[in-house]
Amino acid sequence: MARRSGGWKTKLRVSDLDDDAKLEAVCVRCDHVRYLTKSGLTDAGKSQSYIDEIEQGEICTVLGCGGKVRLAMMHKNATSGFVGGLA
Repeated sequence: MARRSGGWKTKLRVSDLDDDAKLEAVCVRCDHVRYLTKSGLTDAGKSQSYIDEIEQGEICTVLGCGGKVRLAMMHKNATSGFVGGLA
């Protein structure tokens, strides 16, 4: 098997994701956002695909757009308020 170089998208398969993991798909043309789930990708027969392969194959679902999408991993508790202050 050829060695894959690059970032996390080239090293991570759909089957490696947590069961509740979500990928955020942002259209680079119209900025429409949608979310892909592991179960949805597995049901589509893409469980052994790498994330970069998913990204290359996805297009925007907005009527008339059809632009390419950029995938980002959604993390649990990713948003948190600033908890600092001046002493």
